[in-house]
Amino acid sequence: MVKQACYFYTSNTINNKEMQSSKMKKTELVKTPRVLLLGLPGPGLIGTMSITYVIHTLKMELIGEIQDSPASIIFVDNGQMVGPVRIYQKENIYAILSDIPIDYENAIEFTESVVDFSKKNRIDLIVFLSGIHVPDRDVMHLKTYGLVTHESLEKLLYDNSIPKFLSGVISGPDATILSYLRSSAIPTITFHTECNYFFPDPDAAMQTIKTVSQIIKKEINLDEFKKQIDYLRLQNRQLMEDTLNVLQAQKEPSTVPPQIYK
Repeated sequence: MVKQACYFYTSNTINNKEMQSSKMKKTELVKTPRVLLLGLPGPGLIGTMSITYVIHTLKMELIGEIQDSPASIIFVDNGQMVGPVRIYQKENIYAILSDIPIDYENAIEFTESVVDFSKKNRIDLIVFLSGIHVPDRDVMHLKTYGLVTHESLEKLLYDNSIPKFLSGVISGPDATILSYLRSSAIPTITFHTECNYFFPDPDAAMQTIKTVSQIIKKEINLDEFKKQIDYLRLQNRQLMEDTLNVLQAQKEPSTVPPQIYK
C-alpha cells in the first residue's frame, strides 16, 4: 500500500538580505547526500521525461504530493487517485515530478513548497533539470551544462567532467524557481542539456539521465528508454504544447550555446 502525505504550504517572503547576497555559499556536501531531483515540464520536456524514467528504473516509491492549491486535474493510476505533482523516494534519493507546467503565477509558491519539503526531510542537494535550445546540436554528442549555487558543488562538476554554464540567459518560470533556490540555504545544482526547445526531445532527456546517474551514483540502464524514443515523442506532444503555452510570455530562447571550460 502506498504511503501518501500531502504538503500544503503558505507563502513566505524571501529575506531581503538573502536576495541581495550574490556571494556563492561554501557549504560542504556530505559524503552520501540526501538528493532531491526536480523534474518539471520545460524546454524539450527534459525534466519530465528524464525523472519519469529514473523513478521507474530505480523503482522509487510514491510518498506524497505537493499542492499549493486544489488541483485542477487528478490522475488515476492503477485504480488510485494521484495529483499532478508527486514526491517519490528510494533510500537517500528523492524526486519531485510534475505532469503539468508550473506557470509564472505559481512558480514562487511551488518553490517555497519544494524548499519547505527539503528542510523537513534534511535534503543536502537539490538537482534541477532543464534544457537549452541548440537547433544545430549534434544528437550523437549532446552536452549537459552545470550551474551551481554553492562553491562546494564546483568540485562535483569537475569530478564528473560536466562543463559549466558560463554565460547566457535563463528566463521564464525556470528563472523564478532558480532565483528562489539560489537564495535558500540548500545547495542546488541545475543541469541544462542541449535540446530542441519546441518539441519533446528524448535524446536530450537520455543525456540528462546519464548525468543524473553520475551525480546520484546509481547505474541506470537506458535500453528500455532507447526502445521508447519514438513513442515518447508522440506521447508527450500535448504536454509540450501546454508547456509552450505557459512559456509564451518569455522571449524567444537564445540559439547560442553557453561558453564552457575544459
